[in-house]
Parts: sequence; C-alpha cells; structure tokens
Amino acid sequence: MEERKVQKTGDMHYVYLPTNWCKKHKITSDSKLSIEENSTGALVLYPRHTKKEEKTLELSIDEEDQDIINKLIMACYINPLSSFKIRLSKDMDVSKLLIQKNIMSIESVEIDKKVISSDSSISLSDPDLLLKTLVKKVKNLVVMMNSNYNEELMKRYEEEVDRSKILIEKSIISYMTYSSPPKLKMIDLFYISQITRDLERTVDHLINLKKQDANFIKQIEVIIQNLKDNIERWQPSKKSGGFEYKNSIEFLKKVKKLSYHDDKKNYDKRRIRSLLLNVSEVLLDWSITEHIDLS
Repeated sequence: MEERKVQKTGDMHYVYLPTNWCKKHKITSDSKLSIEENSTGALVLYPRHTKKEEKTLELSIDEEDQDIINKLIMACYINPLSSFKIRLSKDMDVSKLLIQKNIMSIESVEIDKKVISSDSSISLSDPDLLLKTLVKKVKNLVVMMNSNYNEELMKRYEEEVDRSKILIEKSIISYMTYSSPPKLKMIDLFYISQITRDLERTVDHLINLKKQDANFIKQIEVIIQNLKDNIERWQPSKKSGGFEYKNSIEFLKKVKKLSYHDDKKNYDKRRIRSLLLNVSEVLLDWSITEHIDLS
C-alpha cells in the first residue's frame, strides 16, 4: 500500500493523486471525481465517466436447436446492449420459439425468419429496487389467490414475475459493468440474484395450487409479507444497511412452520417450502454479512 503525505495550504488539506491512476482513467485538470465515505470511514475516489457508449452486437450462427437459440437470445438480452441481431443460416418456425417461457417474458425482441433482433430502450433501475418490486408482485399474487382465485390473472402475475427476474439479471450485469461509483457491493448483487432466482421458481409452483389449498396459501401470504418487510428494511445507502439477523431468523422460523400433508400429490407444496427455505438461508447470510460490516 502506497502512502502519501497530507499537504496543507491555509485551511485546505490535500493529497496528490497517483500519476499512473490519472493516466489510466484519463484524469486531467478539467476532470471531476466522485468521493464517498464507506462504512469503515475510508474515503473512496471514483473517476466520473462520460456517458457510456451504446454497445451493439451482431452474430451469425448455424444452429437449429430451439433451446440453444433461446438461451443465446437471453444471453444477448441480459447483457448491457442497446441492440443485437442474430442471423440464422435457415428459416425457423417462429411460433415454436415464441411460446418458450423466457422469450414470452421480454420486450423488444423481433423474430423474422432468419433474423432475430432487439432494439431495447428499457431503462433499468438499481437491482435492489427491482428486487423490492419483485417481492411486491409475489405478495400481490398470493393476496389475489386468497381473495379472488383467478387463473387468468395468476398467469399474468407469473409472467410479470418472470419479466422482473430477467430485468434483475440484466440490471445486475449492467451494474457490474458500468456503475461508478457503486452503491451496492458485489456481495449484495450475489444475494439479490440468489433470492430472485428462488422466488421466481417459487411462483412457478405457487400458481399450480388450487382453491382447496386455501389454508396453505394463507400461510404463504404471511411468509411473503414477512419477506417483503425484511427486504424493504434494507437500504444500502445507510451504514447499517437496515438488516437485522434476528428478523431473518424469525423469517426462517415461519418458513420451517409451513405445514402440509406430505405425499406425492403435494409436490408443488414441497417445492415451495424448499425454495422458501433457500430464500430464508440467503436472507440470513445477507443479514450476517451486514452485521459483520458494522462490527
């Protein structure tokens, strides 16, 4: 670690910036820097970048496997691209590709015989805000299932949750690529990704429940409300973060109490409980990480 002596002129204190760092980030006498104090009291300097250059991508592939093409589209979509174009060597059955779950959940993708293209103008929010929105959608879904069981509306909520999950993935990659100064730590992005994945899978099984499963759905509503409360307490802009590991333990207890008759007919309920246990473990890990940061 390099040390530099603090200089003083009048009431002003200053330190010279390392020449190599200035060259690397193209810092000149006209540049501006962002300064942030972290939780340890250290000052962190960030070069302020000009507006990021819009990235585009064009690919040509000789592939007919629908699953591979689907995954390639999603890989292009979640990356920070303003547009992309995929050229296929042969015409394809557009209808078969369009009915795949991931493709149905995203906007701005057009498929025309041999060409798949996207010109996205979606403005992404921070991953933590998108996670809070996702949890609210899941909460609204469960409330609706309890009060007005409507299969068509349930399907729409599932599509919204799928879309939120994709946007969070896209937002995380964009955040890791461009964000400066970063509001979130890399470990925060990891936890957000884990919770998002398991919540989206939970909804896949949740919408398979029937009206006669009302008691189980009521238990889920209490659990999701508790999760929503925990997630909304977290504020990365504050040193404390807002997470309390005791609250995470209470959430874990609620999930462990989730009860149902365990038989082959209740596969979806078993998977829901398992996935929510995963969420509770991630939430507990996250709160302990926050606790360590405050020690």
